[in-house]
Amino acid sequence: MKKQKIVFGTQYYRPPFPDRQAWSADLDLIVASGMNTVKLWAVWSWIERTAGFYYFEDLDELMDLCKAKGLQVVINIIPEGSPYWLERRHPDARYRSHDGLVLEFSGAANMPSGGWPGLCRDKAEVANLANRFLKEVARRYGSHPNLIALDVWNEPHIDPAFDYPDRIFCYCEYSKRKFVDWLKQKYESVDLINRTWHRAYAGWEDITAPTRFGTYPDMIDWRLFWLENHSNWLAERVQAVKEIAPETIAMTHVPFSGYFGGSGKGGLGQTLTDEFLLAQKVEQFGLTSFPKWLMQNDFVQHLMNVELVAAAACGKPFWQSELQSGGGLWGAYGSSVASAEEIRLWNWGALAGGAKGIMYWQWKPEPSGMESPGFGLTELDGQLSVRTKAAQAVARRVSDAEDLETATLLRPVNGIYVSRTSALFTFAAGRSDALYAASLYGVYRAFFDEGIPVRFIHGDQLRDSCGAELKTLYVPAALALSPDELDNLIAFVTDGGTLVVEACTGLFDHTGLLQPRSPLFEEAGGLKNQVVDSLDRLEITWADSGQTKKGFSGRYYRQTFNFREKDVEVLASFENGEAAVCLRRSGKGTIVWIGTLSSIAGQTRFTEERPMTKWAVRNGYTEIQSLCVPQNTFLRLFRSENASFGLIAINYNMEPVEVRVEAQNGSVSQNNITVIVPGRDGGYFKAG
Repeated sequence: MKKQKIVFGTQYYRPPFPDRQAWSADLDLIVASGMNTVKLWAVWSWIERTAGFYYFEDLDELMDLCKAKGLQVVINIIPEGSPYWLERRHPDARYRSHDGLVLEFSGAANMPSGGWPGLCRDKAEVANLANRFLKEVARRYGSHPNLIALDVWNEPHIDPAFDYPDRIFCYCEYSKRKFVDWLKQKYESVDLINRTWHRAYAGWEDITAPTRFGTYPDMIDWRLFWLENHSNWLAERVQAVKEIAPETIAMTHVPFSGYFGGSGKGGLGQTLTDEFLLAQKVEQFGLTSFPKWLMQNDFVQHLMNVELVAAAACGKPFWQSELQSGGGLWGAYGSSVASAEEIRLWNWGALAGGAKGIMYWQWKPEPSGMESPGFGLTELDGQLSVRTKAAQAVARRVSDAEDLETATLLRPVNGIYVSRTSALFTFAAGRSDALYAASLYGVYRAFFDEGIPVRFIHGDQLRDSCGAELKTLYVPAALALSPDELDNLIAFVTDGGTLVVEACTGLFDHTGLLQPRSPLFEEAGGLKNQVVDSLDRLEITWADSGQTKKGFSGRYYRQTFNFREKDVEVLASFENGEAAVCLRRSGKGTIVWIGTLSSIAGQTRFTEERPMTKWAVRNGYTEIQSLCVPQNTFLRLFRSENASFGLIAINYNMEPVEVRVEAQNGSVSQNNITVIVPGRDGGYFKAG
């Protein structure tokens, strides 16, 4: 069976629903709706009810039906719904929180067959049994002609985190022991960890995982350990299925960007979902999005999650693996159901971010539990809805755009810097990671509002191929940075880039230790002897604004310097007259320092003018000379196999807008594009 490059499909089966008697008719409707793929769940508690004995009859029948109807299949393998004999055998591997809560198996809103949250894989026997289950699924279906991927981990996160957002996991004896072993590899001696953690341990036996906030280095290390531990858990799952089915794609999909969070409040240290580590372990990467349920129906939040996770994939195939299709978590009060218009806009948002697959959650409304009757793309009785028809219309339009399947998403030359160090520091600072998430959003929102293409660049990527072609880089609220990060940012400037940094960039190092002096400011910026204050709101005035006193607002931090090199240009001042924005040529490039968190002021709309885009390349791409993107319109550029341009444009306005792209001088005129994008719609448009 030919695998289609752009997947349009839906989650269909999570045991025990839907009922068997509806399978054939439902799959016929899925095909008639223009979809080519379904997702089926293989849940451990449902399949291996007795140790060593496997119940595959339902998946066998569904796989045969999909083959007969020409549907591709993705199987989601779910060890997190674990069989109850596992808990009886290994009760010491139950998840344990920082305050001693031990989680027994139960049902969950997304696990009707029970066994949630499973056991901690840090006990080797548990990991081996889970891997045995993964291998059995791969052995059963890996060679099936309609299988296109095994999704080995549904939304990687520490599983109790969603239901227990105020608790940190996992503190079982196996995780704590593994943490100490990790520390031994990192620090080599107790003396070195004493100097880093500011402790007086007599031996390794004194060291344990931190259970409260208050000091930075121990909590940062505890969360760093878990991020690496999680990515290694994923690698083990991939290895298990690839050992049995080496030709089958092994993938995963995250619930959201760990740096931004499902509702824009961060959470990297809580959920342990680091897309930039996880994507390295799989062949294909995906994202879950529930924009109306979790994102306050903010289309920009959806676009931001898409582009953050796609940036983590860094060229690997990327899918919108779950997309809201109906309501959200329902409960007794209900949940607002997506409209056909929203379905359409979310689709184009995912495609604009480079998605080569879109899978809805889910086909039918959930029949039981707190999710019922949420999430369905169909009506309550399983018949087609206006949402189904909207999804079908997008699928047909994309199918007609033949070269979109192979078109390459071009990289904007503007970047927003993402730092694991800063995200974990703000978490360690009393769960303040919402501040870092808000700063990322504030910058991204400014670029969206001004129609300037931008991309995310993680600290891990700046000096490799993923950071290629970057001209400008904005660094928001990076309160803590590692020495390597500082070196790479300085190198970016000296090599010719334009670097814009906010107040207190690198004020703390990667361990959370205050840094009174910074090579970034002193060597590159020509600024010394810093003074730091904090105010809720600050007003900054541009030096050349004359009598109009034009300026912008900042929030929280006010950083000033008592010494400036002679070649430092002051561009704006605080109300007290002290320099608030400075520019300096350094090496082949330019560094701009803004002495407050303008990104946060932008996120909270404290200010009409937002300086985040002031130094950006406004056309966004090296390949084009100019572009015209009206307000509330989103554009990303593609290159097809024949080297011509295409673009996806999304119009969030009620009325149609005109979008224009002009190729660079010397390019063929056929690469120029002028299109009218209908109101509340999007599309793929080709040059010529």
